[in-house]
Amino acid sequence: MQPLLASEPDRVGDYRLLARIGGGAMGAVYLARSRGGRGVAIKVVRPELADDGEFRERFRREVDMARSVGGFWTATVIDADTEAAQPWLATEYVPGPTLHRAVADHGPLPEQTVRTLAAGLAEALGAIHRAGLVHRDLKPGNVLLGPDGPRVIDFGISRAMSSSNLTATGIFLGTPGFFSPEQTVGSDVGPPSDVFSLGAVLMFAATGAGPFGNENTAAMLYRVVHNEPDLSALPTGLRSLIGSCLAKEPADRPTPAALLDQAGESSPQNDSWLPAEITAVITEHTAQLKQASEAAPLAPPAAAPTPPPRTQRGGSDWSAAPAAPAKPIIPSRPKPTAQQPNPGTAAPARIAPSRPEPPAERVRGDGPGPVFALGGRVGALLSAAIMFGLIYLVVEVSRNSSPSADIWALAQFGMVLLTISAALSLGKALLPSLRLKVSGEGLRISRAGLAREIPWSQVSRVAVVGSGKRQSVTVWTRPGAPAQGWRIWNPTRPYHGGVRLYPIGAAGGPITRRQEGRRVRQALQQYSRGTYDDRMV
Repeated sequence: MQPLLASEPDRVGDYRLLARIGGGAMGAVYLARSRGGRGVAIKVVRPELADDGEFRERFRREVDMARSVGGFWTATVIDADTEAAQPWLATEYVPGPTLHRAVADHGPLPEQTVRTLAAGLAEALGAIHRAGLVHRDLKPGNVLLGPDGPRVIDFGISRAMSSSNLTATGIFLGTPGFFSPEQTVGSDVGPPSDVFSLGAVLMFAATGAGPFGNENTAAMLYRVVHNEPDLSALPTGLRSLIGSCLAKEPADRPTPAALLDQAGESSPQNDSWLPAEITAVITEHTAQLKQASEAAPLAPPAAAPTPPPRTQRGGSDWSAAPAAPAKPIIPSRPKPTAQQPNPGTAAPARIAPSRPEPPAERVRGDGPGPVFALGGRVGALLSAAIMFGLIYLVVEVSRNSSPSADIWALAQFGMVLLTISAALSLGKALLPSLRLKVSGEGLRISRAGLAREIPWSQVSRVAVVGSGKRQSVTVWTRPGAPAQGWRIWNPTRPYHGGVRLYPIGAAGGPITRRQEGRRVRQALQQYSRGTYDDRMV
């Protein structure tokens, strides 16, 4: 969770915002509290999108579709206002991490947990399909791990089964790595497509990797259509369950009801269905919700000015309290625990208990996600060899021809320039490549054992800017995040409030640069947790 910025609202509708819990291309997601004290998650659309009539209509459809889905394993829609200046949607708050985050932080899940996950997600798909919808984007980032079971979220690209204009060839909706074959080739997409995606999600949960890899997107999509999934890393007891979901032909895949039969009876209605380390994360999220709720001021939603609040011992009517000494409410601070001192007595000194600093977030180099490395080493070595050859040629010519003093001075100056260029090219050829790791944890830039780690929680926006040799990955960090300054092994350049960190333009020739730029954009879109901005150029 991140504290609210000064520019962000403190209330949406009847809900008081407590903290920011995420963000993406559509807008920000906040933790909020209802007037009755319940925790909710509120998605608020960005102002520039709210002015787009076509987007507003898509948002209305998303709200209507999310409301139409019932069942235990989908996040319940509580409220919405699609006609507000900034449309918003409120759903139940699930105090747990996404499946992607849990696996990235703690590794693959045990077999029994994956079976329970399969049962919950199959039941969720059943509810979605009974509502006449196809989710179309089931992935680990859209699965929340709650204390009583999983929840499927984000119906942003769900479409009604009868919407033929959205199943025509050429429509490409979903997330690479969890596409079904029919999504990949642009065929008709129905409920079996979600079952295929479910199989890929369960494979990721059990092994930490997708069934068709997660490196080059074009190669991965080819394997989705033409190759059989590699199930060798799965526990034996899960191969039949997951393998049946990944059948190439939609008719060969089980229905959600048949999946429930295969998964067996599950009882996740307690905190023992997940490993202890993930349960601890859920406990921490619950504690953060409680702490944020207690810290938030209990201000009424009405805009009209109200008299100062008063408390009444034994009564609940704040406005009708007698004019007795009252304890003021301090906005945005925890409630005091010590009693107020009597008049005329000195207040006892209070020592605030120290809290341990939270551990710094890490971006591991061995987590799931693609790695990119700068090329051009062969070209740099060839360039250095050519320059040293020219220097040798100039020396030999000067030795045999006895040039004039002016020509010899000019030749010496040229040899100095060639020597500097040759040394730089040789250094580039011998220096280890700069490497970029993109994962669900964040960005990791490394070279020769040195590393720069940028967790997604510190990133407000990431983009690929520039073109050709000036193409680079640029990051804008959140207020309070460590500065990403210049380092001798990773030089940086400022860019409109952000920092250019990884020069894709140095990857090689024009073809290599285009390919690497496309791969980096696809990786950022898949892993950046909604911070990727594809509008930058």
